[in-house]
Amino acid sequence: MYIEKIKLENFRNYEKEEIEFDKNVNIIYGDNAQGKTNILESIFVCSLGKSFRTNKDKELINKEKDYAKIEMESYKEDRKVKINFELKEKKKFYINGISAKRTSDILGKNYIVLFTPEDINILKNEPSKRRRFLNIMISQLRPMYVHLLNQYNKTIDQRNMYLKQIKYEGKSIENLEIWDEQLSKLGTKIYEYRKEFIEKINEKIFDIHLKTTENKEKIKIKYISNIRKKLFRKFEKK
Repeated sequence: MYIEKIKLENFRNYEKEEIEFDKNVNIIYGDNAQGKTNILESIFVCSLGKSFRTNKDKELINKEKDYAKIEMESYKEDRKVKINFELKEKKKFYINGISAKRTSDILGKNYIVLFTPEDINILKNEPSKRRRFLNIMISQLRPMYVHLLNQYNKTIDQRNMYLKQIKYEGKSIENLEIWDEQLSKLGTKIYEYRKEFIEKINEKIFDIHLKTTENKEKIKIKYISNIRKKLFRKFEKK
């Protein structure tokens, strides 16, 4: 898979720009604050449906304009894929000219791995950073994973709302098991997706690292989750 070209219109500091890429290695260089990272961000948006720098879509629009557009053409297994991104009042995506019903529909159309200096925090900071990294990687390979995450987060919100109803409206605490059981099922599936992904990474990196260190070091990533120790324990016994 490789990106052939990308067109930007009113995206960040670009009013109109078209960039063609080589199918092998591309190096983007220039002075600070000239828009190098903006190019990477536009590729990220067309691959994952969101920015890696901000949660506010409006920040993607050139400050002097009221809309932004990106058009990215790539080849995947000798098939051409064109992703269009439009942002005004809300964002829209088109895949080969057809409107995407959901942002998640573009996942898997282009595979990308982004590494920035800040990504060292994946190892240093709290587990949420590592979970986010896993979510981004797995979502590109398994679009169904995004659906599971959305269901899980929605169920948590509903459960929290019911907890408030228990406290302030006297609702029955026994009904809480409805949400707990749903979280158990969804959480277990998410765990299995992550565990499978880590196992595949281990298969790839073991030999690479061994060769890089001249057979002196072995490397292995282990996925540790307390999912089976807390909320989900009682349901596994059923």
